[in-house]
Amino acid sequence: MMARWFLSAVLALAPMATASSALAEDGSDAKSLSIEGNVTIDVFSNLRGGIKKGSRTLDNVSVQVNYDGAAHGLRGIKASIGALYNGKKAFSGDLVGDLQGISNIETGTEALRPYEVWVAKEFDESGSYLKLGLIDLNGTFDAPGASSLFINPSHGIVPSFAQSGLNGPSIFPTLGWAVVGEAALGAGFKLRAGVFDPVPGDPLRPDRTDLRWRKDDGLLSVLEVEQQAESWRWALGGWAYSQASSDSLARLQNGNSGFYGTVEYHLDPATTTFFRAGTAKSDLNAVDRYVGAGVVWEGPLESRPEDQFGMALAHVRTTPLARFVGLSKAETNFEMTYAAAIGGGFSLQGDVQYVLDPGVDTTTKDALVAGLRLIWEFGAD
Repeated sequence: MMARWFLSAVLALAPMATASSALAEDGSDAKSLSIEGNVTIDVFSNLRGGIKKGSRTLDNVSVQVNYDGAAHGLRGIKASIGALYNGKKAFSGDLVGDLQGISNIETGTEALRPYEVWVAKEFDESGSYLKLGLIDLNGTFDAPGASSLFINPSHGIVPSFAQSGLNGPSIFPTLGWAVVGEAALGAGFKLRAGVFDPVPGDPLRPDRTDLRWRKDDGLLSVLEVEQQAESWRWALGGWAYSQASSDSLARLQNGNSGFYGTVEYHLDPATTTFFRAGTAKSDLNAVDRYVGAGVVWEGPLESRPEDQFGMALAHVRTTPLARFVGLSKAETNFEMTYAAAIGGGFSLQGDVQYVLDPGVDTTTKDALVAGLRLIWEFGAD
């Protein structure tokens, strides 16, 4: 019922988004308001190993309404309000039994949530800004570049960070309140800092929208520096949970902290390599080390210059405490994927993943997974 209602709303908004884009190109005041979104459907099958063979269909629908105040004399003021829907099907949890996951849209919980609701002030042409609201941490910190092609969640945010907190940090699918800022320092350097609600949503009710920021829970602080040049980019960041009160469940994360980093290098205009890594404290987490790497080719076929082909690996090491309760010592995911644009905002992506030593149980056999992703994007420039 919820899925049909939200999808109907998306279908109604899509023509408005197209009209808004057309008016913006004509220089109309309508350029102050824009609508964009996407519908993503994954069909994945566990072909061998894991918990059991089988297939699942996953879905994700998101809509974002964006406002640019420049057309109304509010130069540098921007705002956004969005909504996100996910179905309840689970793939990794039901069929594979891995730690890192297979699909980055899997939640295992059906819910319609507010998403990316914020107001921002840009200070100059360099891109320096201050933002306040419900913010996706991963859209600013450890934000994927070339690795965003891949469907495995570890290539979006390092799992050593994603696992932290009582309900994860403020990332897909549950966001919390935050204040985020970015300053351009020159020579390609950017400095980012953010303070987030350390317990977004309700850990006991993942389908519930809970926007309370309880002061006794403390804070999650993140700091990142990035430098970008014509042929390369690197970023290094750190995160930490502050002291929570003794009567708050968030006290279980007191002192939890870690680091992450990424390096990208363009071998040529069509070929990009990347390396990513992350750490977390061994006494508070299931995973304390992560490394990931891959390569992406743009236009692998001469006749299809917009297509992308990539290969990547993602490797996590579990902590002694996690191994004590039955998790494997490490888990490695190998992924090969091909994404093809098919017109009208639609794209189709074939994906194969092999999971070595699925981490939830040491007795789980290596898994071979294949899937297909269909995406419809509307309203984006």
